[in-house]
Amino acid sequence: MILSIKKTLLLILGLALVIGAIASPHHKSKKPCKKSSKKLTKKNSPPPVPIPTGPKNTCRSFTDKFQNSRIVNQSAYNGDPTSADWIDTCGVPGTYTQSNGLNLNLLKPADQQRTKGDDGYYNKVLGEGFSCNSTYKMLYGSVSMILKANGVGGCVSALVCMSENGDEIDWEMVGKDTKHAQSNYFYDRMLIYGVNGGVHEIPKNGQIDTDFHNYTIDWSPDYIKWYIDGSCVRTLERADTYVNGTYRFPCHPSYVQMGIWDGSGAVGTAQWSNGPIDWTKQPSQLTSTIQQISITCNPDYNQVIN
Repeated sequence: MILSIKKTLLLILGLALVIGAIASPHHKSKKPCKKSSKKLTKKNSPPPVPIPTGPKNTCRSFTDKFQNSRIVNQSAYNGDPTSADWIDTCGVPGTYTQSNGLNLNLLKPADQQRTKGDDGYYNKVLGEGFSCNSTYKMLYGSVSMILKANGVGGCVSALVCMSENGDEIDWEMVGKDTKHAQSNYFYDRMLIYGVNGGVHEIPKNGQIDTDFHNYTIDWSPDYIKWYIDGSCVRTLERADTYVNGTYRFPCHPSYVQMGIWDGSGAVGTAQWSNGPIDWTKQPSQLTSTIQQISITCNPDYNQVIN
């Protein structure tokens, strides 16, 4: 299942339903993923992805521990990526604070308007949650986020690589299912739900809401690998995405996004996110905390700045 993180997530995912990054505080090395069991021959092997010969995508490699990071409201952003670190795409006051990391807040609505649909309940009014985009795009590389997610069912915390044309690579932590995290990807706005996703156990009997865990996306021209605390839990090979003459594999420069959102707005989304949230039993806000995030750009495909 998953975005812009809140608005785009809700639009693209909610309405229907990084290895050169930081080392985890729990694991010092990354375990390799198993290779695909599919045997490739010269006949069905994909051609190598060419390295660009013209101007490269400009990408910023950096680690942010959110100590007075430059976060600018989307309406005030001047379009110059050097002027800010992150773009606040939510714009609602109180949805984030910088204190011992970046606190992502999902604010309680005044009236949730719980409604029964044909297949279950949903809320007509959603909590407002923080979401932000990086000011630079990344074309291949890795991003790691050390996160302690909120564990309330219906509350979703996410790390996303999202291109303007709809290519998408996700980590989503869904409340209530606190022993697992979910991976997903989409290509060119092809929103095929329930096909490209994966559910992965948190290593060492960990939980998404009681400990900080390092969630990594390692994106190359030939594969995507998802890691939790340095352990590879999934590999997607480009070769395995070939359908009707096209590799349905994310391949466009993408913003790094992170955020928290309310999955209660449609029956299917509410069921997937273990919601809807019963806000009458919740405090004024639900919070997930990002300890730090690290972006490492692939120099073959990016003009890398720091």
